[in-house]
Amino acid sequence: MKATVDADLFLFDLDGTIYLGDKPIEGAIDTLKKLTAMGKKVCFLTNNSSKDKREYVKKISSMGYPVDLWQIVTSTMAAVQFLHTRRPSKSVYPIGTPTFVQTLEEEGVPISEDADIVLLAFDTTLTYEKLWKANILLEKGREFIATHPDTVCPSDIGDMPDVGAMMALFECSCGRAPSIICGKPYSPMAEIIGHLFDIPKERICMIGDRLYTDILFGINNGYQSVLVLSGETTKEMLSASGIKPSFVFDSVVSLVKED
Repeated sequence: MKATVDADLFLFDLDGTIYLGDKPIEGAIDTLKKLTAMGKKVCFLTNNSSKDKREYVKKISSMGYPVDLWQIVTSTMAAVQFLHTRRPSKSVYPIGTPTFVQTLEEEGVPISEDADIVLLAFDTTLTYEKLWKANILLEKGREFIATHPDTVCPSDIGDMPDVGAMMALFECSCGRAPSIICGKPYSPMAEIIGHLFDIPKERICMIGDRLYTDILFGINNGYQSVLVLSGETTKEMLSASGIKPSFVFDSVVSLVKED
């Protein structure tokens, strides 16, 4: 048994790559176990900012693959690090779930109704009031930052509108687009990886189902990349995109092969 891709650190997207909704993709959990047994480092890299690390640990572990907190990297973490290092002491008006807001508070990010920055996350508790307040701040010229650019979040019952869809709403309502996006495929997420792991870029592999986030993240940051066709992207979308992953597999199962 050996890995199909010659790498030391495997960065896995979650939604559409390891599971759909609450259902693991067939063979995905066994593949994670096999890579771990080979001594490979396995890390989960998600743009989904509606949950915190502890929720992901619980979810993946309940599917049969025990996970530690260090293995979870989220776009929320990238946003928090960006704020602390590039916008110290600036206040934010968050559009996000209670869990997202709690994480900001725990990390010492100032929160205000009249904030310096509108921070847009994946908010499954979205209300019209939140949109309206954010729109007013953006019309006043406050900075606009988003956790990630995904337009939809895949689920087993149908796609959910994600941050990219909300970005389009604000561009329509007030003519503003985010000046900074923190998650895949952008550099703030790669800075987190560089901080956590002392591994050469060429020994890192990004695995995911989205061309414009997962695969571009790998390409933009010098990693190997694996597109899996278990989520958003189809072969037709790949052909039309011009984006060239290092490998294309039907699912993560193909990451391991028998000798």
